[in-house]
Amino acid sequence: MKLAIGLFAMALLTWALFTMQIQDDEHPQISASSQQFAQSAQSSFEKLRSAGFANGLETPALGALPSKEFELLVSAIQSEAPISGVGIGTRGIKYDVILQSGHYGRPPGPVGTSGHLVSERALVAYITNVTADELRREGNSVLVLSADHYLRPTPGHAGFDGLKAKVFIAIHADGSVKPCSTGPSLGYQSNSSLLAMHAVGWSLASALGYRYSDFNHDNFTANEAQYYMFRQVQADRLTGLLEVGELTCPNSERDLISSSKLVGRNIARALTFIVQTPTE
Repeated sequence: MKLAIGLFAMALLTWALFTMQIQDDEHPQISASSQQFAQSAQSSFEKLRSAGFANGLETPALGALPSKEFELLVSAIQSEAPISGVGIGTRGIKYDVILQSGHYGRPPGPVGTSGHLVSERALVAYITNVTADELRREGNSVLVLSADHYLRPTPGHAGFDGLKAKVFIAIHADGSVKPCSTGPSLGYQSNSSLLAMHAVGWSLASALGYRYSDFNHDNFTANEAQYYMFRQVQADRLTGLLEVGELTCPNSERDLISSSKLVGRNIARALTFIVQTPTE
């Protein structure tokens, strides 16, 4: 009996340590855009503009969200309503888009950062739900993955390994021990289309009320290979890890909450554009 208890405790410790490692992998230290990304900014901007990309993007309404609407939105996010269409996927087919919601479905333990009002897991689940629904309305085939279901595969199945898509993007929010010192960031693999990366960046900038020319100089970097799911999914147009902003900064948290639906819809607009438009 003591041996069984000891083995169980060791298994729990191993799982906790492994989950902590995943946590580290999910929040890479991105400080400045890659030279490759920065050099492609003007040409990509012109291609996106000439294709009418901006016409489908939404921007925040002038003025703050009324208090009652804001409180209802906070409650909706805090409720962590289930994301529609979460699964383990089917090998042998190629999805248009595979989304992963940061920390979603993870058992008690490390579940990401938190702001004063909402947790990372709750916020990005809400955004992912909006994004997935909008993508499906646009006719895309969409798979949503939980945080680490692939770590607990059923017998005879290898978890998520080997899934294929045109686009894979994991959605997270960031935090900092020094509040208000970070912002949105996007880690991407070098085989990703730079035009696709700029489309995602522009979509997020618009949702948060930035001019893209003031937004695209920081925090976009290639070869973010440490993110654990990059080893599990093969995507040929975009493989990215999107941090929508910093939750530990009160003003940023309020902006992210107020713009959460816009963020989801704009990301969907960008991903639909990437799927439907031949890129580079």
